[in-house]
Amino acid sequence: MVADQQQREPGGLGPKGGGAPAEQHAVVIGASSGMGSAIVDTLRAQGVKTLALDLPSASWNDEVAGMTGAVDVTDVASVESALKGAEEAFGSVEIVVNCAGILGPVAPTVETSQETFERIVDLNLGGAFTVTRAALELMLPRGYGRIVHIASVAGKEGNPQMAAYSASKAGVIGMVKAVGKEYAPSGVTVNAVAPASVETPLIQGMTPERQEIQKSLIPMHRFGTVQEIAHLVAYIVSPQASFTTGFVYDASGGRADY
Repeated sequence: MVADQQQREPGGLGPKGGGAPAEQHAVVIGASSGMGSAIVDTLRAQGVKTLALDLPSASWNDEVAGMTGAVDVTDVASVESALKGAEEAFGSVEIVVNCAGILGPVAPTVETSQETFERIVDLNLGGAFTVTRAALELMLPRGYGRIVHIASVAGKEGNPQMAAYSASKAGVIGMVKAVGKEYAPSGVTVNAVAPASVETPLIQGMTPERQEIQKSLIPMHRFGTVQEIAHLVAYIVSPQASFTTGFVYDASGGRADY
């Protein structure tokens, strides 16, 4: 059998023979609070050396403080420099988790400016693409890697008065499906998580009335927790999650079962 047809061992062995090393190294982007912070805590608790990145203006809480740095996902050079810097510091980067994103104003579409729409899409979707490409450049030569993006149930269903946010997250989902298929034989998996409303600063920034509307859409009648998302991500980036790529994991309390 030719090399690309040979059966590979579980763990994500790519065509270059790369596999998950004994010591894992991760970069989490958008890590100063919310889901990103919880993911950093969870990975570190599992023995994964993790660099936490966020905007230069970010404030770091005590739980994440330590191995931190600055990045702006709307700046290609910033992302490439941050990931290459992590590789130089760690020796390799096996895991990249992108949590960077903004909700934007919750407002009728006719009241949403073109500038606002483009800003949200540029950060949420454009930033996800920049992170994906930079991560692939590090991982593909090694034949192993895990890339995960935090998408949203809004990208599946569309949330009224959140056209830009919904469109940006739908774009992330489409990108993950395309890139996951493209590099499926490589040993690098590319997946996403689509949470419904989770107790984060984004939700806390909504009005109480809007929060109740969001909660009413969830069959479990509660918001998710950042810890629930973090543990799901920890599985997706593990060597054991070797046969799933281009997939969007549900984390919606029953809201989206597809």
